[in-house]
Amino acid sequence: MSQFIAASIILTGTINLNGPIDEVFKLFSPMGEKMWVPGWSPELIHPAGVDWQEGMIFRTQEEKGPAIWTVLQLDCAFHSVNYFRSEVNRYAAVVEVTCTALSARTTQARVTYHFIGLTEEGNAEIKAMTPTAYQEKMARWTKWINEYLASRVN
Repeated sequence: MSQFIAASIILTGTINLNGPIDEVFKLFSPMGEKMWVPGWSPELIHPAGVDWQEGMIFRTQEEKGPAIWTVLQLDCAFHSVNYFRSEVNRYAAVVEVTCTALSARTTQARVTYHFIGLTEEGNAEIKAMTPTAYQEKMARWTKWINEYLASRVN
């Protein structure tokens, strides 16, 4: 019997967004992402009545099934959040988002995903991930977030 060896990859992207840091940072919360991610509909599980805090757990529906998320670290003063995300029988990931003000109306967000395979299927998906595909994802996020932010301008 062969022993499973988890594949892993770390992908990082930096995006520039047309909004003030406090507003932009909130867009990376579970309910904030609902404003700009097509089809994003988080189910807040625990604790009840909380939109975003350390230790909270929520669920999303992904292409191949549900993902369970936990807020590992949330520092609103430093505009930083870390999530743990698990897709059963596929992979787990740590997601880190840090926002930095470039000006009063422009924010840079650094988004890092560290994927770890949980199964051979997950390993295969991780091995297919590329820095180029991740940069394309970051370009989509930039477009979606900036479109949302522009729609909020009065």
